[in-house]
Amino acid sequence: MTTIRERIMGREIDLKIDSIDELSFNRIVNFVNDRWMEVKKENINVPDTQKIGALTAIKIATELLKLRDLQKNISNNYEEKIKDFIRQLNETDYVS
Repeated sequence: MTTIRERIMGREIDLKIDSIDELSFNRIVNFVNDRWMEVKKENINVPDTQKIGALTAIKIATELLKLRDLQKNISNNYEEKIKDFIRQLNETDYVS
């Protein structure tokens, strides 16, 4: 099992990354750290790093849920269009 030490949200953390390649892992770490810095700047009067970490997790989860909802809406939209297309095909009289 591969363990990598990374600085995430200002702390050195040992993480196991066997299920992901190192490049993807680095992108994830950078993404989390970028969001953490944004939250830190938005909450400059909050000295509690655990609270900043929780707010960062909420920010990332909000982004994830918005994307999931968007994906679901797109999927449902395509599914309805496909069903409508199939209905139209079934209603069409074919001349042989």
